Amino acid sequence: MKKILLLCLVFCVTAFSSFNSATNRTVCTDSVLVKNMIADTISDSIPPLNYENLKAELIRRNIPCYDIVLAQAILETGNFTSRYCRERNNLFGMRTSKGYKSYASWIDCVADYERRFSKRYKGGDYYLFLKKCRFAEDPYYGFKVRRLVQKNS
Repeated sequence: MKKILLLCLVFCVTAFSSFNSATNRTVCTDSVLVKNMIADTISDSIPPLNYENLKAELIRRNIPCYDIVLAQAILETGNFTSRYCRERNNLFGMRTSKGYKSYASWIDCVADYERRFSKRYKGGDYYLFLKKCRFAEDPYYGFKVRRLVQKNS
């Protein structure tokens, strides 16, 4: 993805720039157009959020117990319909001290989950791991996730 962004940037600067002889610099003649082209390129490279694409991303990242993590996303987002999912690309109810986190894409949210939780998991019962790391405040969270996993298997 970084290569696509870099290629787009090089193309945009080349296509929409001119040489200013007074300053000996190349000047972008339409920075708004360049920004829009970069944003369109990035959004085109991210697949839409759905069950299959999320599952594929979890598997691609080697996230342990991906079926449980997939069920977490479904539970946390109300099957990808919650406001935080739609407006902030937040699939897991991730928070900061100021409130719910926002992500540029749902893939960025998966990457954050991987950094925060998957790296700390050392094996064993994943439901117990979620409870120990205090993933959710709901005392029935593990039961709800387990029920979704069973439903989707």
